Formats: sequence, structure tokens, C-alpha cells
Amino acid sequence: MTVELVSKLVGKVFRIGSLFRPRFRLILDNERKLGDFSAGVTGFRVDLNKEEVARRQVFARDGDGMYFLDVGARDGALTYLLGIRGNLEFDDGFYQANLAKFKAKYRYFGMDLLPTADDRVLSGDACAPDYVDNHPEFRGKFDVIYSNNVFEHFERPWVAASNLTQLLKPGGIVITVVPFSQRYHESPGDYFRYTHKGVEALFMAAGKFEVLESGYDIKGRRINWQGSGQANDIVPVDNFGAWRETWFTVCVLQKINSI
Repeated sequence: MTVELVSKLVGKVFRIGSLFRPRFRLILDNERKLGDFSAGVTGFRVDLNKEEVARRQVFARDGDGMYFLDVGARDGALTYLLGIRGNLEFDDGFYQANLAKFKAKYRYFGMDLLPTADDRVLSGDACAPDYVDNHPEFRGKFDVIYSNNVFEHFERPWVAASNLTQLLKPGGIVITVVPFSQRYHESPGDYFRYTHKGVEALFMAAGKFEVLESGYDIKGRRINWQGSGQANDIVPVDNFGAWRETWFTVCVLQKINSI
């Protein structure tokens, strides 16, 4: 088959595909392949749904009036934790039902960089060595500490992990959702990407923990994800689109009781 004929066939397919946009787009992949494609089993988990894992762990804890800390709280709505079924699909009815369950079990507190008069917000720089000293009443207080897409924005995440460990009570859990592979995005900075072992190591350097769940959510791996331009987050576009390799690390650790 000649190059000219192939070119014509491809052109026809493209024209047909254009009738079905945005659902259908032909991508010609002529890039090199490296590695062993016959090896079909990974040595780490890639079947996690980050919201489902976090929700299950939060609601599985027994008790009421428990203390919950939302790291990087923003509006305090917990939209992702309580309303996303998976892969950015929000369900308002699902959210409202989960919000009622959450309020029956937990006392909500937020953690944010900017100062506020709200006594439910632990304000300040989580990467500051004196952060916990500035909030002594919360040392060893929290049953659950939850962060979703926050740790990549910490300039000194090892200090933040130490501070969170001090705020967590023995037997409490820390749930960390953070990019392993995602485009650059400033809020206000963007410093790190993490493997599941990297998150485990950060916290285990600060205290004694048991790994409850650890791995990756790759359900949105092939989303054609461009930035908004408001966070210095625009990436180059090629034949495959914008950013096309999004993985989220999901790690749930339980603080081991002190003897």
C-alpha cells in the first residue's frame, strides 16, 4: 500500500470522525515503544477509586463527635469526599446524603494558610516548624486527617507530615490523595509529585504507622486535561491533546498507639 493511499484513507477516517466529535477522535501513534509490553501484572495497586476509598475509611470509624481535619479546607464543603462517585462525577443527591452522615459522626475543622476568625480553622503555614505550637489545644486531637490534592503544594512536605502526625491521635487515620502524575499547577506553588511509597515514607519518618490502603487511582488517566490559565497550568498541545497521563496516589495510614 503506497504512502499516498494510506494518507487518503487516514484523511477519510478523520473526516468521518469529525462527524462524531467530541466523542470520537482518531489518534495516530507512531511513537517508539520501550519496555516489556507482555508483562501484564503490576506490583502495586492501580484499582483504587480515591473518593470511594476515602469515604469508606471515614464512615467505617465507630463513634460520634469525632474530630475531622480537612487540610487545605477552602470552602469546607468536602465536595470531593462526599459528592464525587469517581473520576470527577458529582452527584448532588449522593452528596447531601453523605453530608448528613458525616455531620452525625464528626466535628469538622479546616486547615488553611490564610488567617480567619473562624475557630474551626487552624490557620497558618503547615510547613512551619512552630505550626503545632501555635495550635497546642489540637495536639493529638484528630480522629481523621484528610488531604486531597494538597501535598504537591507544600514546599516542605516533610515538616507538614510531622505536624499532621502530631495533630493525629493514636489510632487515628491520615488519608492522603495527591498527584503522582499531573500537569504543573500553582496554588500558590507546585513543588512535588508522589509515589505511594513516597507518601508512606513521609509519615513513617514522623511517627509509627500501619498501612491500611496504598496505591493509585488511574480512572481519569486518559482525560484530555488542559489547565485554565489561572494557575500557570497550560501545557503544550500535541496530537494526543493536552495532559493525558493523570495518576493520583491514594494512601491511608493509621497511627499506631504509643506504648
